[in-house]
Amino acid sequence: MHKDIRVLIVEDDPFARDMMSLLLTRDWRTRVIGEAINKKNLLDFLAQGDSKVDVVVLDTEIPGAPILPFELAAMTQEMSASPAILFTGTKASIEPLKQVLKSESGGYVLKGELLYALAAAVANIHKGHYVITPSVLGVIDNAAFPSGLRILDGRKQWSAFTPREKEVIRLAMIFNLAIRDMADELVLSQGWVSELVSTIYMKLGLREILSGEAALENYFTDEAVLEHCREITKRGEAVEGERKLRKAPWMSTLAFHLLTIPEVKIL
Repeated sequence: MHKDIRVLIVEDDPFARDMMSLLLTRDWRTRVIGEAINKKNLLDFLAQGDSKVDVVVLDTEIPGAPILPFELAAMTQEMSASPAILFTGTKASIEPLKQVLKSESGGYVLKGELLYALAAAVANIHKGHYVITPSVLGVIDNAAFPSGLRILDGRKQWSAFTPREKEVIRLAMIFNLAIRDMADELVLSQGWVSELVSTIYMKLGLREILSGEAALENYFTDEAVLEHCREITKRGEAVEGERKLRKAPWMSTLAFHLLTIPEVKIL
């Protein structure tokens, strides 16, 4: 169950590509086996012929080339085991959705609605589900969607945090920076950053999870992530004192998994 979902990223924007790679690398279920920024890169990857891909994450908004994403999608289907495709974009469009509904499973998500829950979308697709984000619903007649469609929204729990806390979350839990590096980046004292991290952990319910007051099963349904988080909580049982607990390096990993759980609705 460790890193068993193999992902190929096809994305021309370097920032988006790096962020996707980071999110998939940090997650317990997924691993990135290749990246492509254009048709040539993808052809080079396909020419290797020895890399099995489970899911392709493919950007639909390539400047000046509206048809190219779908040509690239068709190319990926020439692999020995045709991978599922997760189309991404910033605005909902009917064409990617039509492509998704032609396949047995896949997805079409808007980056601003999925936020950091990329691995969750990939994991759902890997299980054979169709996945979209809220604004995609309504682009096409709802009757066209298969039963069991998953609507993922990664934004809801972020409303609990202040703008400054969101900055710390991005640096500490997503980018996994050390307290000293965050203090330098945010021009704050290390003590203040430590307190912000502690507040974030409190809002996430980490204290209740580690004390056994809240069960991990209430948060996680994916067995691969659940198993990993159980290992983390066992470490927490051996840590005495809140001060040590707040500084434990593996705490950010548990926080990462909590922060990247999307709200899921099933049609």
